[in-house]
Amino acid sequence: MPGEESRIGAHFAPRDGRGSGSGVRPNAAHGNATSSSPGETAVFLAAAQRGSTERGRETSLSTTAPDETAVYLTAAKRSRLSSNSHAESPLKDELEECLREETEEEVERLAARKANSTSILVILSRITGFGRTMAQANALSGALMSVASCYTVAAGMPNMLYELVMGGMLVTSFLPVYLSVRNNRGREASAEYASNLLTILLVIMGVLSVLSFIFAGPIIWTQSAGASADFDFDLAVWFFRFFAFEVILYGVSSVVSGVLNAERDYFASNAAPMVNNIITIASFMLYSLVVKGGLLAWDQALIILAVGNPLGVVSQVLIQLPALRRHGVRLRLKIDLHDPALRETLAIGLPTLIVTFASYPTNAVQSSCALQVTSSGAAIAYYSRVWYVLPFSILAIPISVTMFTELSNYRVAERMDAYRRALSSGMRKIIFTMIPCALLLIVFAPVLVALLGGFDAEDAAMTATYLQVQAVALPLYALSTYLQKVCSSLMKMKIYAFAACVAAATQVVFCIVLTPVYGLYVVPLSSTFHFLAVDVVTLLSIRREVGSFGFSSVMLSGARALVFGLLGSAVGAGLLILLTTVVGPVGGSMLRGLMYAALAGLPALLVAYGSAYALGRSEAPFFDALFSRVSRALHRG
Repeated sequence: MPGEESRIGAHFAPRDGRGSGSGVRPNAAHGNATSSSPGETAVFLAAAQRGSTERGRETSLSTTAPDETAVYLTAAKRSRLSSNSHAESPLKDELEECLREETEEEVERLAARKANSTSILVILSRITGFGRTMAQANALSGALMSVASCYTVAAGMPNMLYELVMGGMLVTSFLPVYLSVRNNRGREASAEYASNLLTILLVIMGVLSVLSFIFAGPIIWTQSAGASADFDFDLAVWFFRFFAFEVILYGVSSVVSGVLNAERDYFASNAAPMVNNIITIASFMLYSLVVKGGLLAWDQALIILAVGNPLGVVSQVLIQLPALRRHGVRLRLKIDLHDPALRETLAIGLPTLIVTFASYPTNAVQSSCALQVTSSGAAIAYYSRVWYVLPFSILAIPISVTMFTELSNYRVAERMDAYRRALSSGMRKIIFTMIPCALLLIVFAPVLVALLGGFDAEDAAMTATYLQVQAVALPLYALSTYLQKVCSSLMKMKIYAFAACVAAATQVVFCIVLTPVYGLYVVPLSSTFHFLAVDVVTLLSIRREVGSFGFSSVMLSGARALVFGLLGSAVGAGLLILLTTVVGPVGGSMLRGLMYAALAGLPALLVAYGSAYALGRSEAPFFDALFSRVSRALHRG
């Protein structure tokens, strides 16, 4: 779903701080000035308001919260000095100087509190996502596994089409342009811009939906060309015609989520996918109940799944609208093609659109190559990806989002030495966190697949092997996402766009040439080469742009992570062997899979990350925070 990267992880400790408030805007304070030397009250109000309304950077666990009284006294002192010396600096400059000083510390507390609250929503969303996957696996298992592939191909197309035409560009460009319009021209103007963009989006997405309905066959063919004979192409087309109009809904959801994020309201936009998942889960459960109860034949009951999926996306939009009204944002239908903000949107988002275009053929080729080997190929790839993206979403995205804020601030302040240190720090955190996760995915893949349930022995084995091969790419995948943020902070998205195009060409050739020779697992292996190409090309370009940033320290951190990861994986593998010997193979038992994951997985995590923490070598923020809290609790006890 769109917006996933706006979620921030739980590894930043909460601090007491002021929440978002209302009051006198800084611009209003400027306008009310009547002299060139500001009064202390005006300065106080501006400083206080800035603390309650400005969004800020995330902070680490060790950051000390600022003293508000000290901030106010500093502002007052500058005000008195300005009056005594009869300085001619305008009120705006004086207030902005005060606000800059206050912002640097105050916003860290607010950001940390927001990060921890949204992290809970991320985890809940992932739980419902697992429930959705498990419901699909159980409803469409065994003889219906090929139906699952048809459903998976069709269900993924609306979001893919939206991202291809508009989504990636909109996510990248809408928020900064919206905030710029709001700050420079006021809230009404920003609502006008959002309304204008939303209306244009409705027209474009409406046309795309109609064309998708008409040309459903050729569109599905792009994802299934070369599929094996038992893949039901007509069924996939039938599903997609029900799902095609979701393209419009994804566009509306993105604009509404963007506005809410600008208002620092992350609850509705992060809760929306949960509602979507719950409704889709209900459709799978109803389908299973109807078919197993003999009320309808399996093919007649497919209408339940065809209707349930778009109903989930409708709910994803509707749940966000009350929050929009609470913030006083009124969107209406209007089109103004001469709005200069539209040109800014295109200027910022165009390189991202190129990246999206580059990803489309790779997704199509991967899907087609997987289906070329087996009719269950698309479903196998889907179930594998559920586990593959889990550590990335919960652990890597928070680091990328947090460091993006820090890097952007250093770049704007032209503090390039600090920028280079932050760049290296973010890379080390990503690598140190993801390498052990990749190794643990390889060891526990059969157990994790069993947790989904609904697989026969052959499909379970194929899915587990697919996940093991795909896991190799996890650190490179996470690093590429971080490097995209780095390029955005440098305002050099062309760097990443070029790297993505090179990598896409590499992956397409890899899959087409080698899949017929070596089979299904070439498809996940191609991701390793894809992200490796992205990372290498992007890193070389970034180094030319900013100079040396301590890449040797990144490599050293990666080596340490590999050692600790291998240690934890060895413990996990040993415990799995012991459990298999004593209790029996995990097989397809969900209950046994859950037991094995807990009894072997938790000790493996503890050894991999806990030993690094105990030796003072860890650079994994989430686990460092967790172990630190446990340590403090034990000492208090």
